[in-house]
Amino acid sequence: MKTFLLNATKKRIIRELRKILYDHPRYRADSQNVTNKYSFKERPQRGIIINGTSADRVRLSADNYIGRLSSFCMLTWVHAHQGTSIEWVRENFPALEEISRKRDIFPSQPGVYVVDVRAVPDDARSVPGQFFIQPLLSVVNEPLIVFSTSADQTAQISRTDIYPGSVRLWLDGRTGLVQGTDFTVNYETGEVEFHKSTPTGGMIFADYRYKLPEQGPLYFQREEFNSTAIPGCVIAFGDRCQACDKQAIVVTDERTDVADVYGGKYEVNLSVVVFTRDAEDREKMTDYVLMKILELQNSLATEGIELLDVSPGGEDEEVYNQDSDEYYYETTISLSVRVDWETYVSLPITVIRDSFSSAEAEQEFGNLDGSIPQDLLKPTSSYVDINTVPIVIGRTIYYERIT
Repeated sequence: MKTFLLNATKKRIIRELRKILYDHPRYRADSQNVTNKYSFKERPQRGIIINGTSADRVRLSADNYIGRLSSFCMLTWVHAHQGTSIEWVRENFPALEEISRKRDIFPSQPGVYVVDVRAVPDDARSVPGQFFIQPLLSVVNEPLIVFSTSADQTAQISRTDIYPGSVRLWLDGRTGLVQGTDFTVNYETGEVEFHKSTPTGGMIFADYRYKLPEQGPLYFQREEFNSTAIPGCVIAFGDRCQACDKQAIVVTDERTDVADVYGGKYEVNLSVVVFTRDAEDREKMTDYVLMKILELQNSLATEGIELLDVSPGGEDEEVYNQDSDEYYYETTISLSVRVDWETYVSLPITVIRDSFSSAEAEQEFGNLDGSIPQDLLKPTSSYVDINTVPIVIGRTIYYERIT
C-alpha cells in the first residue's frame, strides 16, 4: 500500500524469511515463527524477530518527479467524501492480455464507476467489508440532429436513463452549446429543446452518461485487492477504509494521462534476530539464514528492493528458566536495504475544448446562433505584439470534473 514504507518493507522481508525456513526440512515447522515482535503465547524452540532500526528521511520535491502515468483507468475523488478507502487502481495486465497481446483493448466500457463503501471489515478479518458500484457509462459524439431548417427546435437522445447534468451538446462537433441558454434537457425522457434559431445544415452531437443498475454487495478486506468488480481494473483497498465513503474510477476508451508520478529511493536498516534454545543450533540456523538472504539479491532487485549490506552481529543469551538454568541463544544479523517508492497524484481534470469567449458572454448569448462575441481576443497595441488566449479554469462546459 502506498501509505506504508517501512511496514511494507518489513512485511516483504518477513515473507522471504518464512520461505527460507520452510525450504529447510529441519526448520519447516518454525516458518510461522517469523514475526516483527515477540507475539507468541508460548516461546517456541526457534524463530526470527525483525526490528526496524533506522530509515532515511523521505522528501517529496521536484527531483522526485518521474513523469506521467498513462492508463485506461484512473482513481479520483467524489465531492464531499474523504476518498481514503481505495489506495490505488491499476490496469489488470493479465486480463488485458487475454483480449489483446498489445494490451490495447480494455474489457470494461468507458465511464465513471462510483465505488460506495457501505461497511468496513472488522479488525479480526472474520467479517469482510461491503461495497457497491454505480456504473455511469459514457456516450461520446452521438449524432443527434441535422437542422434542415431554422425551425427545428427539438431533438431526442437515444437513451432515457441519462445521468442528470451530464449532457453536453456540440454544434458541428466543435462549438459547445450552453445549457439553459441554448437548450434544455428533460433527463427523464431524453428530449432536447433548443431556445434559439437553429443554423440550417448544422449538426448537433451529444456527449452524456447513462446509469446501469447498481452492482453489489461486493466484499473486500483491508490491504487486499479486487480484480473482478470492474473487469480490467485492479482495485487495492488499504487500511484507511471507512463506511459511507465514495470514490470514482474513471475508465476511458484509450489510454490517457491519469496521474503525475513521483518516486525515489530510501534506505532501511533492519535487525534480524535469530533465537533458539540450543547454542549450536543457533549458529547453524544463523549461517543458513545469512547465506539464503545473500541469494535473494537478484530476485528482490526485480521488485525494487536492493540489498546493500548483510552482516552478522553479536551473540547474546537470555535466561529462559532460572530454576533449571535454561537459556535462549540469540544472534543479530544487520540488514540494510534500499527500496524504491512511488506515489501518484491523480489528474481528474480533462480539457475537452478551449474557447475564444468568456464564460460570462457564453451564459448571456449562447453559441447556437453565432451571435456570441469573441471577447477574449483583444486588439494589439503594435504590429509585433502577440496576444495569447487565456483558458478559464473550472468552466463546466469545457472541463470534466467528477462531482
